[in-house]
Amino acid sequence: MPISIRVKFWFFEHYWWLLCAAVTGTVTTLLVLREPLPTVATVVGAILSIAYFLQKQKLEEMRLFREVFKECNARYDAMNENLASIAERSDVELSREDRLKVVDYLNLCGEEYLYFKRGYIEPSVWQAWNNGMKAIVAAPPIQRVWQVEKSTGSYYDLPL
Repeated sequence: MPISIRVKFWFFEHYWWLLCAAVTGTVTTLLVLREPLPTVATVVGAILSIAYFLQKQKLEEMRLFREVFKECNARYDAMNENLASIAERSDVELSREDRLKVVDYLNLCGEEYLYFKRGYIEPSVWQAWNNGMKAIVAAPPIQRVWQVEKSTGSYYDLPL
């Protein structure tokens, strides 16, 4: 997982105590330096404005995550039965229609990975989704399609 994603989620999880430490450290430093009270109040106000911005950003990203999560799950639910049926076949060559269903699934997987790489999907959700992807792609008929498709480079370096 890219470090930027880890830092982002860590920061959003811990920013309140970081904010408290920043306010305390700043106020202490300014008082030790004998800065006038209006200066201290201005700096604290600026820090609190940053906190407000971070809270709004976190809420907006949570809304976006929820939207992406619901859309991806709905798309997967719509294709789940077909994938299970395809995965159960062992030595049968897939029809064009079934092959396209697998490609649609792989496109969904690629999109989910792209959302994760961009920081829109939480790491624990991505891990669960990726585990499911690996289980589905392990089925021989789907694995054969994946081996051909991954060589096209069309799946954002999806790690399956």
